[in-house]
Amino acid sequence: MQQAAIFVRVSKREQDYQRQLEDLRAVARSQLVQVVAEISEKVSGVRTNLERDGIQELLRLSRQGAIQKVLVCEVSRLGRSTVEVLQVVDELTELGVSIYVQNFGIETLKNGKRNPVAQFLFTLLAEFARLERETLRERILSGMDESERRSDSAARKENWAS
Repeated sequence: MQQAAIFVRVSKREQDYQRQLEDLRAVARSQLVQVVAEISEKVSGVRTNLERDGIQELLRLSRQGAIQKVLVCEVSRLGRSTVEVLQVVDELTELGVSIYVQNFGIETLKNGKRNPVAQFLFTLLAEFARLERETLRERILSGMDESERRSDSAARKENWAS
């Protein structure tokens, strides 16, 4: 039976990753893998791999040969920096550890060999995750700018009326 680690991440302290854990426990049962570790992070996915204790724990377990598979809900849980995600994927692949992504049902290794389609999809999905974060950030900044413009406009009207 393969040994697996479940890896979950949320970006903010007030967020909860319980749904991710439950979903991935069900995946583990369906794939008949033994979960030997559940690694969770509450950290921005744009942090470098070296700044992320969860990623470091995942790599440590992999280097020790303690796991053969990692279960994640989606690629963005591994991070939102394309380069950082692909570094993790490459190292795990070199160590013979397969990554299973639940929302697309893809796995990086098939019968111990690289799955080229999964590798290609990981690159695309990691880039989409980065773009998604960038777009969200731009929307937030735009909303803050608009709010500031409205406040300034209201203050000018108030001063003019006085």
